[in-house]
Amino acid sequence: MNKTSTSWKEVNIKRKNTLIVGFIFLIPFYIFLPSIIGQFLCLFLLFILIGSRLYTEYLIRNIIVYRQDSELRAFKYEQVKMEIKIINCGILPAFMMVARDSPGPLPIFKNNKIIKTLTRRSWIFFSWEGYCPERGEFHLGPVYIDGADPLGIFSFRLIANETTRLFVYPVYRSIFVKPPGGIPLGSMSSSNPLFEDITHRRSLRPYHNGDELRRINWKVSARMSQTSQTGGLMVNEYEARASYPLMVFLNADRNEYPAKKQTGFIERSIEAAAAICLRASVERQELGIIIYSSAFEDRISVITPSTYTLVPILERLAILDWKKDVNNIRLFLREGNICGSARTMLDQGKYLSYGTRFFYIGPDLGDEAYISLDSLKRYHLSLEYLIIDDRAMPSLVPGKSMRYQMKEKGREII
Repeated sequence: MNKTSTSWKEVNIKRKNTLIVGFIFLIPFYIFLPSIIGQFLCLFLLFILIGSRLYTEYLIRNIIVYRQDSELRAFKYEQVKMEIKIINCGILPAFMMVARDSPGPLPIFKNNKIIKTLTRRSWIFFSWEGYCPERGEFHLGPVYIDGADPLGIFSFRLIANETTRLFVYPVYRSIFVKPPGGIPLGSMSSSNPLFEDITHRRSLRPYHNGDELRRINWKVSARMSQTSQTGGLMVNEYEARASYPLMVFLNADRNEYPAKKQTGFIERSIEAAAAICLRASVERQELGIIIYSSAFEDRISVITPSTYTLVPILERLAILDWKKDVNNIRLFLREGNICGSARTMLDQGKYLSYGTRFFYIGPDLGDEAYISLDSLKRYHLSLEYLIIDDRAMPSLVPGKSMRYQMKEKGREII
């Protein structure tokens, strides 16, 4: 369990002036009352006021809140569970303490409020469940603690300093895309030594003339020379696998989508991008993403293909706010009839590695854009298009690149 809150953002003690008012009224009574019983009652009331205030201050300094997770991740339409641990580190009990956590924008399934008495040096677990109706980045919390001294004279409210960061990824959808031209979605075993993967050692063998020095395993060779009279150098052999990275190009520019179904189409495209990335991750494929949108200053956000990029990509898709327009002018960056997304795809494709599957997701680009994008094949790229459009379209585009039509609704993308 991670400790995420040991201090309080705000401490609000109610009826602070009660102690001052008590001194102002009770001390003169104590001084001028001739009756011993009256003086005793004044001292007794002063003792109660001072003790209650000290009791409250003691509780405030000895109540600690721990959060189970500083970060949570879930897919859209899933449930999320938040667990909190409240500890009374002091020797005085906290009577009828009320703890409440703020769920942010999440609808609550289980009550996020608890009333409990914490005895000396004790703790309780407090948990609640919520529902994730929208993708995005949210903050759960802070925790509010309401308590008082045993007589209820000085009540207090504590507001925790930390919150939990919640990433709600796009809804999980199933998708299966055929590999074009035999290129797999992932890595493929190969007999060609040019595709050796130095991160996966297969075996060792004796050194032969002509072997590269960087292949020699010096530690094993030294051990062999100590345990065996013959000794000799040992050389590493690696698995030969051809790697085919995946680069997703997500067109999230609202200016290129039809105005009538803009929200539904863009959100569906974001779901499709997440589904493609999840599928590629299952196949252990290096993947990256290019997000094209007018919401960015430079219009693109890039994550280069690598092994451990799935979580950063899903986080980027979760927080994508395509409705925000940085530029007030509708900027298309057209060259002829080629829109800005196609032009950006042409520019970015030149820097992709050999054998990359370049996967476009978004609205229809037009035949002229497809013909221009076909020129990327000279960089040994595989071009595929996942299009969302009302109109029926053929599976092939000019240049014989694969094109798939995205379903507007449903659990399956295509």
